[in-house]
Amino acid sequence: MFSFLSFRDWIHQTVLFKFLLSWYHFIFTTNHHFIFTTNHDSILPNEIITEILLRLPTKSLLICMCVSKSWHQLISSPDFVNTHLKLKKHHRVLFPGVFENIRFCSLPPLFNKQQLTQELFHMDPPCSPPFFVGSVNGLICLFNRRRDTYIWNPAIRKSKKLVKSSWGTSCYTKYGFGYDDSRDDYKALFIDHCGNSYNGELSNTRVVVNIYSSRTDSWITVHDQLQGIFLLNYLGKFINGKIYWAASTGIHDYNVSNIISFDVADETWGSLELPICGEEVFNIKLGVVENELSVLYTCNLGTTSDVWILKDCRVNVSWMKRFTIEYPQYDVLYGFDSPIFAFSIYLCQSYKGDILLLIPGKIMIFDGLTKNIKHTAIVKECNTAEIYGESIVNPLTISCKSSA
Repeated sequence: MFSFLSFRDWIHQTVLFKFLLSWYHFIFTTNHHFIFTTNHDSILPNEIITEILLRLPTKSLLICMCVSKSWHQLISSPDFVNTHLKLKKHHRVLFPGVFENIRFCSLPPLFNKQQLTQELFHMDPPCSPPFFVGSVNGLICLFNRRRDTYIWNPAIRKSKKLVKSSWGTSCYTKYGFGYDDSRDDYKALFIDHCGNSYNGELSNTRVVVNIYSSRTDSWITVHDQLQGIFLLNYLGKFINGKIYWAASTGIHDYNVSNIISFDVADETWGSLELPICGEEVFNIKLGVVENELSVLYTCNLGTTSDVWILKDCRVNVSWMKRFTIEYPQYDVLYGFDSPIFAFSIYLCQSYKGDILLLIPGKIMIFDGLTKNIKHTAIVKECNTAEIYGESIVNPLTISCKSSA
């Protein structure tokens, strides 16, 4: 389906970019005295230049950084980077591979049936094979089999290798990646459930939490904060300052008992009740609907799923059922029957509001009005896809910042 909004945004960004470069060429290649002030600066105020640059996508900004030294300094300045983050981003969909690949594609075309199976482009991550931890503010956290951990911005092709840590001492490691905006601090979490293994069961289980802080460029290790709690989904979901996991009470128990959260700023743990009580909690999956924590409850023999949204958890837990989506009998959530996998939902910005559901190895599009499935596409050897917003945040400059 043709998306007028996407086309309008593309036209807007292209016109701004071409105008800015043509203006720069005219100003700085013309010898007429009226073009410059007494300080040999351009007559166009810096505020206007900044406002134009802020509205350009990441790819265009990278070109602009090569235009002049002053533009490079402006675009790479912390104030510009942080302001650009708050504006509308160019979104992509990342497809972390089961084994080693990370692929991506643009987001808007996925709502078009003819482009749903568009070619996926391969990324060139800083380690191989890369295992995906999470993404925030255009930065991706990943690691390899040697437990080397990286923070990487694929848009600007820069990465930072983190100092070595002792995480990964068990096969039950869960992880997450989040951002503390009050301290401009990126944090990576690796939670190990350790113990003595006997016949596939763990005894004397202890929980070890390893936390990396970009502000101090160091790790801390905390023991026994989650005794009796077992996180289910491998990748924690970062929403509004907290990382969330579905949880159970046993290492091999996949019935979701509650939702566990980690406050990235305070480094404290919390718990949320589920929106479904007295039901088969095995059919509950944790995920995100745009920027809101969500729960997907699949019922009626797998033919429908209720999508619940957490509206406000600062005072009282308040769940609201947003909508119910329906699957054909032959297209149930096969392969998505375990809460160790999470999901993502993106709503198309159009009058119909079509629904994009991302689950392991599959893309599903639902009609925004009827909530019936319209079409699907299989993505081979892929874990749950992630919505990723591009940025110009440099991972090499996020460490060891002075305290406010």
